[in-house]
Amino acid sequence: MRIRSVAVAAIVISLALPAGAAWAADTTPPTTPGNFRVTASTDTTVTLSWTSSSDNSGTFYYILTDNHYYISYPYRTVTSITLTSLMPNTTYVFTLKAFDDARNYSAAATVSHTTPPDTTPPTPPVLSSVYVLPARAQVAWTAAVDTSPFVFYTVFANGVARTGDMGGGRILLNLTPATSYTLQVSARDLYGNTSYSNIITITTPAQTDFTPPSAPTGFRGRADLGSCEVYVSWTASTDNVDPATRLLYRYRIDGQLSSIGSWMIGRTSNVGANVLEAPAEGTHVFTVEAVDGSGNVSTPSNELTLTNPDC
Repeated sequence: MRIRSVAVAAIVISLALPAGAAWAADTTPPTTPGNFRVTASTDTTVTLSWTSSSDNSGTFYYILTDNHYYISYPYRTVTSITLTSLMPNTTYVFTLKAFDDARNYSAAATVSHTTPPDTTPPTPPVLSSVYVLPARAQVAWTAAVDTSPFVFYTVFANGVARTGDMGGGRILLNLTPATSYTLQVSARDLYGNTSYSNIITITTPAQTDFTPPSAPTGFRGRADLGSCEVYVSWTASTDNVDPATRLLYRYRIDGQLSSIGSWMIGRTSNVGANVLEAPAEGTHVFTVEAVDGSGNVSTPSNELTLTNPDC
């Protein structure tokens, strides 16, 4: 959903009435704003213009609303406004009134406008390789630029979308040693417009390391009552080849691998990260194991039994 913004932030108008019987007796509203119209637009912006109202008091303001959001624009001298962050392919009905210090409101001027659909894809990301190990690789890409607030990325390996990877697809898991992969990343906006990065090729080295990391030790933690989350930490494993920063840790809950979102590399705690979730309320048994860059898996840590009575 887009967040609507205008050139001047929406505020609630609160103007104190001047003292005096002459002001209290003013019951004449300003004239209706004339020739209210759309003078420019894109799929996410619109410029509205009108001819000035007039009022017997000499002081008046405008208030603008539409059928999606509330906008106020309490300025007398302005006869044009540009609204930004509109939704493409959406019909807006804008209503403009003038009012004076005595709270007399003019008749409404209205105009309807439908923004065109968004057909512009995000800018193409630029894909590069960070490191390549026998069973794992990390890639990076530049952020795509788009008029919509969100861009979604998908990594393709040999033309097939990757699933089950980490870091939004930036860390590719379960690769085959001594194998070449052709990689590309797509960028898709909220409206389905898609661009594609450059293509790179990585080749995983042959596996020469068959020794798993040591088992994590001192696995400990607590349940966060009411959220189904648990906070855990452990002592880092060691490996004969990979440094501690390259070891991947993954959890098992009641013997089953947890969701990919709870795995992490180089960290020995999820405290404050809220990344490990129990499958349901009740008592569960947790373990953690280490995986090196060649895909060797350690034996599990000690078991940790936690109870979360209310999710």
